[in-house]
Amino acid sequence: MPDWTLDYKDQTDDGGELEYLDAATLSFRERGDALMLTVRDDRTYLKVRAVRAFPLSEQHEYIGLLDAINGHEIGMLRRLNDLDGEARLLVQQEIDKRYFVPRIIKIVDAKKEFGSIYWDVETDRGDRRFVLRGLRDSIHEIEPGRYLINDVDGNRFELPQIADLDSKSQTAWDRVV
Repeated sequence: MPDWTLDYKDQTDDGGELEYLDAATLSFRERGDALMLTVRDDRTYLKVRAVRAFPLSEQHEYIGLLDAINGHEIGMLRRLNDLDGEARLLVQQEIDKRYFVPRIIKIVDAKKEFGSIYWDVETDRGDRRFVLRGLRDSIHEIEPGRYLINDVDGNRFELPQIADLDSKSQTAWDRVV
């Protein structure tokens, strides 16, 4: 019996078809600073970008592969974990370059002054200081207790779970938010 999932296609918003790719037919390798993709028995793309269809909720599922040279969509990979170890690592590195979002692990200080909030935090990528203006436009709850924060310079930070922070951090959060 055929495996229909290998050839399954959905309609895209522009009326085209979205092709789900079979991970077993894909091979990736680095080519300078670019990611190269070969689809077995089909073609090779010299520069590929990997993008998340659902960047906040499904970080390891529904990975779109785009031809970075001409901007066309190659297809959709249902699950990153369907790729073998080396290919998965290469695609994950490409995704990490695109979605650099440090995670806040501690709020050292947060204070309101003249309509702005000044933050001093520790992240998984080091200590950071940033400024927010307008809580409604700057802090977005992704799911209960989990937030995405956008500073005035366009940088993004994730606060994975308020409840997981130490009590001083939680107090600082409650004081300004």
